[in-house]
Formats: sequence, structure tokens, C-alpha cells
Amino acid sequence: ADICGCQPVKVVMEILATGPNNPYNSHLSNKKCEKDGKLSGRKGYCWMKVEDVRADRDVKDGAHSESLFVNEVKNAPPLDLNLKGLSICDKVENDKYMHAKRMLDNVRDKMESAKRNHRSSLKLRDWDKYEFYKSFDKLQRGHVARIKEINRRHMEYRHRGQEPPSNQVVTGIDRIHWKDLSLEDFIEKYQKPEIPVIITGLVDTWKAMKNWKIQELFTGKYRNCRLKVGEDDEGYNIRVKVKYFLNYMRYQRDDSPMYLFDGTFDEDEVEAELLKDYEIPFYFKDDLFNLVSEKRRPPYRWFLIGPKRSGTNAHTDPLGTSAWNALVYGRKRWLLTKPGTRKRHVKGYELRRKSEDGEACTYFSRVVPRILRAEAEKKHRDMGIREVIQEPGEIIYVPGGWYHAVLNVTDTVAVTQNLCPRVQFLKIWRHARKGRKKMSQKWLETLKKKASGSCRNGPKM
Repeated sequence: ADICGCQPVKVVMEILATGPNNPYNSHLSNKKCEKDGKLSGRKGYCWMKVEDVRADRDVKDGAHSESLFVNEVKNAPPLDLNLKGLSICDKVENDKYMHAKRMLDNVRDKMESAKRNHRSSLKLRDWDKYEFYKSFDKLQRGHVARIKEINRRHMEYRHRGQEPPSNQVVTGIDRIHWKDLSLEDFIEKYQKPEIPVIITGLVDTWKAMKNWKIQELFTGKYRNCRLKVGEDDEGYNIRVKVKYFLNYMRYQRDDSPMYLFDGTFDEDEVEAELLKDYEIPFYFKDDLFNLVSEKRRPPYRWFLIGPKRSGTNAHTDPLGTSAWNALVYGRKRWLLTKPGTRKRHVKGYELRRKSEDGEACTYFSRVVPRILRAEAEKKHRDMGIREVIQEPGEIIYVPGGWYHAVLNVTDTVAVTQNLCPRVQFLKIWRHARKGRKKMSQKWLETLKKKASGSCRNGPKM
């Protein structure tokens, strides 16, 4: 129905072209109806007279920053594709407008429902109460520059054949091209001593480098896949379609956005195609968990789509396993601390204020600077903090026992897997015996029959 005499048309192009007017912003501004000066329409959508819409067509300022033309909208693949070919001169009742209207309504409703279920104690209006989106980019640019400089100096020492100074507050991580790192060297230099490393060049030939771009994910075969974005209060998975999540990711301003983190994508015929888009790097194919049936094996691989400002707080991987993470799209910030670091220190329990939550963006924006200051004041720095920026096409190896926290500096797409390297079997098996006793028994029996070397003479039950 008409409202205040205006055409009941949701101007989707303006939602696309302007930041404040989008369906996920809790501070949305509606245009005032010229008839009576009152706000009209549903929150987040503009109701405008047809004459007003057509008048914008004649604006010739060259900048068109507020343009309503669909074909001039940039960096908005989801809605842009749905409205492709639609002219502003078309009748406003055009079916394509109505399709976009229904789609936006559907996306908003689906994602708001998911957010309520995922964090039931948090009201929708409080998802951006800290307004991190206003300062996030500027703040992270400074951190990215600082971390890159730390790692540049770290690699300078490596190239000179020297060890970086050990008493620094933060050190870097080795970054090596796979052609310069043989499997034997990887095992001796990184896997046995349990030292993290970034490996470059291995992802370049993956199909994922093309198929997992945002545009391809939205338009391709994965767009209707329902993947996990969280859990409700009863532990049930919350799933949304990829196309809905990508729309949400494009416009969200949440302090800690929802994170698509799915570990069961191999159970669906279409989703299982993701497995064909990447391959396990040869450094990590010697995984003793391969001797455990898929039914008994703990969750070990995940497909990730992380909006800007999402991430994970400091944690160690389950059962003491090691992990590799391959970044296909975007940029991640990593913080790691050496094994043996006290949990309360790396999580900053004593430094966190009561009003601050435990989300990744809060941790990196507020808690980490306090941790670094506290570490700088010590005479003997014992946390062994390492920071690094992971770029597209890079794989980071995180040995078991290392606390690590991750922040998505931009929108990201990645895949990660946990593994049990042969050289770390004893440690991981001891964890498995405590946490998964039946599985560990079957695993050991299989290892005694099939495995070689040190695994053949495994520990006794």
C-alpha cells in the first residue's frame, strides 16, 4: 500500500550505493516524505516518489557517489547481479524490483534470526554497540604495518643465517616458498621442534583460487548450500544459505560478525565439491588420523567464510593436534604464543574489563595492546608472542600446543585441517586417551598393524 502518497518502492539501488542505507545497519536513516515531513517506510528502506527517483537520473556532477543507477554500483556483487540489466526508466512496479525487495527482506529476516539464536543474550541493536566499524580499518592498517615490519626484520636475520633476538616482545614467523622447503627440511626445522611457519606458492594452482572468490561463491553451484554459522543455546547447528551469508557479509557493521565455519561440508553432494577445489599439501599428508574411520575421527576440516572483524579468540587445537590453514581470499592477522603459556595470561583475563566480551575483535582491539604492554614491562619475556599477517595464497602451519588467535582484517575465504604428524604421535595419543578413550584404543590397534617406525611400538594401554 502507498505510504504518505509515495510509491511503495524500496529503492534497492540506493541501499547498494550508499553505506548508511543498508538493511543491516542499526543506524539506518530513512528519507523524509516531502508531503508531511514524517519518516515513511520500514526501517532500513527508503520510500520515494517516482518523480524523485527519475530526477536523480539527470544529476550530472560526475561523481555519482549517491547515484541510484544499478549499473554504476560498485563492489556489490550479490544485489548488483540480481538487478543486472534493470534500467531506472523501467516502471517501478517491475518484477525485478519486487524480486530484489523480497530478497532483501528474506536475507534480513534469515540473518537476524540466526543472530538471535546464536547469541540469545545479545539484543540485535547491541551487535554494533562498540561501533568498531568506524575505527577498525584505520586501527588495523597501523597494526598490519607494524607486524609486517617485525616479520621483515625477522626474515633479514634468517637470510643472514642468524637467529632473531629472543628477548623481544613480539617476534615474526618464517615465510618460505614451497620450492625452497623440502619435506625433510620441513620436518626437521618446523615439525619436530614444533615451530610455526608460513608456506607460500602451494595454493596458486588450486581450483579454489577461482571457485572460492566472492563473486563465484554467490553465483556458482555453492550459492544454495546451507552451511553452519554457529550454534544455538541447546547446541544445535545454525545454518544459512551461502548467498544469504554473502549478502550479510557485504553490508554488516557488527562488532563481532557471524562466522561461517562449517566442518560437515563433505556430507552433502554439492557441498562435497568443495573437496575437489583444494588438495592437502604434501607436507601434511602423513597424518596418522587417516587410520581412524571417518565415523570415529574427531572433526578435523572446516570451510571458512569470515567477514571483516570476525575471528577466533586465543585457543589451542583439540587433542594437541597441529593444523594448517590455507587462505584463498582476503587477509588474516594471527597472534601465537609458545606452548606452556598460561591460559589466563594469553587470554588476558586479568587485563579484560567487565564490560568487554570475549569476541575476537574486542580481544585484538583492546586486550592484546594491554598484553603487549604488560609483556614489555617484564625483564624476562616468557610468552613467546609471535604475530604475522597471512596473505591470499599462503598456508600457515600451527603446531599443537600453541595458543593462537585470529582476526579477519578483511572479508576472507579459507580452508583448514587438523592433523596428527608421525613425529607428534605420542603427545597427541595421550590427549586422545583422556578425551576419546574408545577411539584411542581402536586407533592404537590399527597403528600396531599398519604403521611403521616409532608408531609400530606405541604405548601400552
